[in-house]
Amino acid sequence: MPAALGAVAVEAIWLFAFRDPTLAGLEFTGDGWKALLLACYLPLLLWGPLLAAVTVAYYRRRCRG
Repeated sequence: MPAALGAVAVEAIWLFAFRDPTLAGLEFTGDGWKALLLACYLPLLLWGPLLAAVTVAYYRRRCRG
């Protein structure tokens, strides 16, 4: 259960930050810097779904009856 809640929390945090970066305290002087930030941090959006997938796989493996 903690891993599932963690997956949801991580996804919510990153979606909030990417929705409007200025709300997260980020200001850009040009579009190039914003593109660089998105290129570097976009893989973090996969953290939530991948954690959820690992959690489901672990649950299935441990709770086989």
